[in-house]
Amino acid sequence: MSKGFFFVPLAGLVVFTAYLGVRAGEVPSETDIINRYAAAYLLTAPDGAQPTDCAAAPHPEDSIRMVINCVHPSGLTTTYFVGPRGEALPQPQGPSA
Repeated sequence: MSKGFFFVPLAGLVVFTAYLGVRAGEVPSETDIINRYAAAYLLTAPDGAQPTDCAAAPHPEDSIRMVINCVHPSGLTTTYFVGPRGEALPQPQGPSA
């Protein structure tokens, strides 16, 4: 058996690891983000909640990618602030007096 056959599995592992790194570095699309937060809303909302209760809008600040509002038929509103890479952000503070 030649020594080259020992490096084939290592090369495959390196290629697979590079692929995972590229995938992890991708920025999710707006649709992916909205679907993720709509699913989170369904887990916490009262009965009667639907994914269509959620809508998103861009935010004027660069540090906040979008705001997702989910309005339950009972009137309960859940708001999510989303960062540039799809991460959840705390509610921004208003201007100080």
